[in-house]
Amino acid sequence: MHKVLESLKKRRSIRAFKPDPVPRETLRELMDAARWAPSWGNTQPWELVVMGGQTVKQLTADFVEAVAQKVPPNPDIPMPGTFPEQAQNRYLTVAKELFQLLGIAREDKTARQEHMLNMTRAFAAPHIIYVTFQRDFSIPYAMLDMGAMVHGLCLAAYALDLGTCIEAQLALYPDLIRKYLEIPATQKIVVGIALGYPDEKAKINEFRSSREPLDKLVRWVDC
Repeated sequence: MHKVLESLKKRRSIRAFKPDPVPRETLRELMDAARWAPSWGNTQPWELVVMGGQTVKQLTADFVEAVAQKVPPNPDIPMPGTFPEQAQNRYLTVAKELFQLLGIAREDKTARQEHMLNMTRAFAAPHIIYVTFQRDFSIPYAMLDMGAMVHGLCLAAYALDLGTCIEAQLALYPDLIRKYLEIPATQKIVVGIALGYPDEKAKINEFRSSREPLDKLVRWVDC
């Protein structure tokens, strides 16, 4: 199987990381690969901030405190409020299957809350990559470009034996992010990506979400 096809099919979200930081040269190799993603008219609207060390620990600790204090999230990119029925079913199913793998019962609110806080801590990843773009860009096309770049980044990370988890959770409090990172108000913070070396011993990293059958998603016309 071609390496690109293998990466597309085998890459998964990593939810447990080793504490080891990724060497700077490897991070540069990753970023260099991600910048070749396609964009509308080659506008390349994305900007990336790579953070690590104590900054990650301090920022995620602030996130956890904000959650504990029930501070209302105010993300730069609004979270979706509703989904079509089929998408909603997939959304609920992935959570159900993940908790089943971890042995967390539906009524175990404490364990479910701890999982959410673990997610808020970026699953203890040593690095977080923040994706931003200038507010002047048109949202629909800029977000399409962001998705292409983020996916390319995650595939490149997989090729470098790194793990990633794309987290809207890490972008819920942009004021806290700007407290640590020099991201001006003219930039929208799209998402945070947890990055590091996967912990192969962690059961949670066995999880892979399902996909719809090909023939349910594709229509063939004159081919």
